[in-house]
Amino acid sequence: MTFYLVPIVEGQTEVGCVERLLQRVWTELLAAPVRLQVLPASRGKRDTLINPDHPDFAAKVEEAYAKLARRLRHDSSGQGMLLLLLDAEKDCPAELAPRLLGAATRLRSDASISCVMPKRMLENWIVAGASTLAGVNDLPIPLPARDHFEDRSGAAWLEAQLRSKSKARKYKKPDDAEAFVRAMALQECRDNAPSFDKLCRELEARLPRPPEPTDEPAPPTAEGESSS
Repeated sequence: MTFYLVPIVEGQTEVGCVERLLQRVWTELLAAPVRLQVLPASRGKRDTLINPDHPDFAAKVEEAYAKLARRLRHDSSGQGMLLLLLDAEKDCPAELAPRLLGAATRLRSDASISCVMPKRMLENWIVAGASTLAGVNDLPIPLPARDHFEDRSGAAWLEAQLRSKSKARKYKKPDDAEAFVRAMALQECRDNAPSFDKLCRELEARLPRPPEPTDEPAPPTAEGESSS
């Protein structure tokens, strides 16, 4: 079986690295027993995607659903979901994400849909798992200690580290993000960033369940045959 996932995103960072991030979570953290295929993301502007009353919100949900439906028509054993993956920025993800999920579900009650919002931005997840990033893609060795992983600008932290080696070096989306996502420590990120743990739990909930154990009695042994 193949599990298909269609992201709905709003930023260059997500477009450039979301597939790699999801594949790593699926295989490395969850050890999923089935294949994941991430379909091309549907991208819109943040101010419309966080407004469920805006027509572009409905349009992007329908666009993503159409991509998934087309693929499932050709794979009768496949399953899939839509994933709203939007930076929370200054909004509270615990308040905004359920509102967006409810609106998307009302539009497409026939689809499995999840909404996950990195607190502040996706770069905060990179910072939360950055213990393996020293020396990666121009980052310094060693990296400074990190804390308050979801309360500051992750992009600003990454740029500060890059500029500590070269004042002309800027954080470049999406190329830098993709390189960092390939090398970041996923379990560390999950431990440090509750919003990343939310992503992991949403994917984990879609894993196929193992077969229920049977209570059938063991077949009787032949007469005279030892059962030990």
